[in-house]
Amino acid sequence: MGRNKIIVVLSDKYDSLRAFAQQMAEGFHEMGWQVLQVDAGNTEVMRNAIYAFAGKGDTSALFFNQIGMALPIEGGKIIWNELDIDCYNYIVDHPMYYHIAITYPVRHLTFVCVDEYHQRFIKRFYPGGVQSVFLPLAGVCSHGETAPFEERSMDVLFMGGYTKDKGLKEHLAGLGKGLRQIWLECRMLLYERTYMTLEQGIEYCMKKRGLILEEDDLRDTVRLFADLDGVLRDYVRAKVIKTLADAGVKVHIYGGGDWDKIECRQENLVLHGRVPFDETIPLAADARIVLNVMPWFKAGAHDRIYTAMLNGGVCLTDSSEYLDRTLTDGKEALLYSLDSLEDLPGKVKYYLAHPKELARIAHRGYLYAKDTQTWQCRARQLAEIMEGNSDGR
Repeated sequence: MGRNKIIVVLSDKYDSLRAFAQQMAEGFHEMGWQVLQVDAGNTEVMRNAIYAFAGKGDTSALFFNQIGMALPIEGGKIIWNELDIDCYNYIVDHPMYYHIAITYPVRHLTFVCVDEYHQRFIKRFYPGGVQSVFLPLAGVCSHGETAPFEERSMDVLFMGGYTKDKGLKEHLAGLGKGLRQIWLECRMLLYERTYMTLEQGIEYCMKKRGLILEEDDLRDTVRLFADLDGVLRDYVRAKVIKTLADAGVKVHIYGGGDWDKIECRQENLVLHGRVPFDETIPLAADARIVLNVMPWFKAGAHDRIYTAMLNGGVCLTDSSEYLDRTLTDGKEALLYSLDSLEDLPGKVKYYLAHPKELARIAHRGYLYAKDTQTWQCRARQLAEIMEGNSDGR
């Protein structure tokens, strides 16, 4: 059997990552690969299964968010190196959270990034280290029946949590006076320039003060300011939801946290609380419009986008450089800008008042996503990357 026709797919307790891993495993199986799915929660069982399954030099391993990558074996050795396994770590967040994983001494390690800027971050700040590729998140299709578009119970659905900011004291604790000021300046800059990445914002604020940092120092400053990532995510989520609610658009929200604390017309928010990931998929099949507010991804995509399409709903999302290249507003999806949210309620109301137009967008979105944006499709794309990496080393 040729190299890279055997794959170990690892998953753990996180329900969304477990679902992604399951669907990727199915995709590799459909291509004729031998697939071993392993629960990373039991290291002894996992270790024994990998030894029994893996053919030395013929096997790849796929992790999500590094889960299972640091599998200990006797003598402090690394199992992936001992078995000469090509490793791929699919990270669904910014690489600043994965410094230890990026520097972990696995010989053949590639990071799969969901945003093109994430890949550039690794290339820039970890030169000569791990390889990196760009492969966006994909969607999940409900196994149940999809409700006819005109019979769906929700006009607008949002799935995700929100945490009300606890105040500056918590964010600025431990920072010196100069860094505190830069943190504050960077937050305000990115509130206004929503197209910039976190690292671009930090570097801009540094240079504005005449500070040119060494690459490692700039990378570590980004890591130090990692909490800004969550601040920005929750800020734009609240702003989008408030804009819709205050304009009289009713939004069904499935997600935990502090949605009831947003200062808006709360009567237009239908709060259902958090549900497990698997239960969010049928919800997308019961909504006409599925709202997405991107994490701070400026050249990537989120699984909510394609899950909406695959379940026959219309995805309404803020854009990114990647989405600008791959989607057309009013064709496969509805796009909006964080910089002109005043236009968002009118857009939603127009399409809800023109259900036939909305249904046509949903249909085109489905046709687009079913052939290009499933996890099975990602498995095929990753298989091509794996085979290319294998041939090149």
